[in-house]
This record gives sequence, C-alpha cells and structure tokens, in this order.
Amino acid sequence: MFEDLNIDGMKRMWGRKVSDLGFAQFLEIMQYVAFKRGVIFGQCARFERTTQKCSGCKHKQSVELRERVFHCQNEHCGLILDRDHNAAINILYAGASASGLRGASDSFGSSLVCPQDNPVG
Repeated sequence: MFEDLNIDGMKRMWGRKVSDLGFAQFLEIMQYVAFKRGVIFGQCARFERTTQKCSGCKHKQSVELRERVFHCQNEHCGLILDRDHNAAINILYAGASASGLRGASDSFGSSLVCPQDNPVG
C-alpha cells in the first residue's frame, strides 16, 4: 500500500530536490511488479490524514511537521508511536479499505499497533 503524495505541493515547500527522487517512476515499477506477481497494489487517498489520525482509536488531531513521535490525545487511548509508523498503519488500513478488503482494521490492528507500555522514542 502506498500513499498518494502531492508531489507538486512538496516541490513548492522543499524545492526541486523532491522531483529528483523519482517517486512517480518508483510507483510505476512497483505497480508493474505487483501485477506480474499477482499481488494487490493499493494506494490510499491523498487527503486521508494518515499522519494526524491515531492508528489505535482513529482519533483525529493536528500534528506539526517537526513532531516525530505521535502521542494520541484521546484520554481513553494514549497511544505513543513513531509518527511514520503510525502513518504506515493508517495507510495500510486505508489502502485495504479502498481495495475492498473487509475487516482490515480488525485483522491487522492487534498485530501492528505497539502496546502502550512499550512506547517509541
């Protein structure tokens, strides 16, 4: 599963070096390899807020770009995860849902989310 990134917006923010990364070409190659191997290639919607949503309880909150650890502000959850790990789990959920894989959060949730007593950071 991959996130549909706004490359043009990233270029405006960080400059031309973003286009030098060749992310679009990488995705085309991955899609081709997945097709050849019979594997589902999925992308989640661009505006899914994968970084700002708790992968444990789905609580939405604002997270600044400089924050590298995600702390869920929901008093009943309190999940602490690396920001990128949290986003990756949300991308997996969103991509699985968009691909029509039912029960993705039920079947993946418990094995992907770090327990609260083992925080990252």
